[in-house]
Amino acid sequence: MPNNTVSDNDKGLKNILKELNKFEKAVVKAGILDGAGNVDGVAVVQYATWNENGVAGKKGKWKIPPRPFIKGWVDANRKQIESTIQKLYSQVASGNTTADDALNRLGIYAKSGIQSYIRNGNFVPNSPATIKIKGSSKPLIDSGTLRNSVNYEVEK
Repeated sequence: MPNNTVSDNDKGLKNILKELNKFEKAVVKAGILDGAGNVDGVAVVQYATWNENGVAGKKGKWKIPPRPFIKGWVDANRKQIESTIQKLYSQVASGNTTADDALNRLGIYAKSGIQSYIRNGNFVPNSPATIKIKGSSKPLIDSGTLRNSVNYEVEK
């Protein structure tokens, strides 16, 4: 009588499925995060919010016009962001990287993209009064604090 045996030769599928589950349950946040610090007594996250959304002034005019550096980057790069996420997911699915590595690479990608958008974005120019104070018509860039405060975190 033949000896019939069944053996389970897991070639890493269980680990890949575990990594994919981590990837799907995690959230990557990028932008100005809580705890980014203060400048002249104002939290950098508050300053970022004022610039991202604008601050209404009197008679329907803007005190600070919206300069959406996070939403602007996402809107301008939506297809590339989706493609990057898909490529990273595929790398995890094929066992070529871990979920943690892929999520951190996504965070670094978003961080550098937002920083580049701050440098190169097409924003409403500074007002003449602001230009006089800063010496520059380039919005969002004075000391570099806002740009350097862009970071990311992975929530699992």
